[in-house]
Amino acid sequence: MSTDPQLTMAADVLGWQGHLVSDVTLLGTVTSMVVTFDHQAHARRQETGAAQPVLDADTLAMWEWPQAQGDFPPSVTSVVGVLANHGQAVTARVSTARKWRGFSASAILLPARKAFSRQQQLECAYSGIAVLAPARGHVELLHHGNPDRLPSSRRSVADRWVEEHLYGMLLARMESADALLPGHGR
Repeated sequence: MSTDPQLTMAADVLGWQGHLVSDVTLLGTVTSMVVTFDHQAHARRQETGAAQPVLDADTLAMWEWPQAQGDFPPSVTSVVGVLANHGQAVTARVSTARKWRGFSASAILLPARKAFSRQQQLECAYSGIAVLAPARGHVELLHHGNPDRLPSSRRSVADRWVEEHLYGMLLARMESADALLPGHGR
């Protein structure tokens, strides 16, 4: 999915397993994401004729309704982590990572040769954002982040909407159906 070795190294350093999808534009941000793909859920959606992303908010609200669990198509994708790696300003990357903390773990990959102030370090630590920096031939973890979404955030229709978008992106970006088979992550 991604041809940028730094992104792959960053996901590996963070222990994020799944498909690396770069250049994701959602919710007013551009990021890279590591996403899992549930092959059984995809097969079930194929069987029911729902193997395309659904983005209608009312439909997704029904699908996420707790009383309807099992009656509607399962989610095929889930976000493991969001890596803010776009833009030259460190503050922009921190802001992007913070926006995604309600959905999953978040991290920033610092731009090469950019200063990372003590205030920015504290901001990342407070927000639970991991910080990585490019180094000679590898990516270095400068600060661990929270491995999950914010504890105070609950799953909502927005989660499913993001997952459906990512489902569509994965389907569109995969070079062949074989790439969706287990063991074909990054």
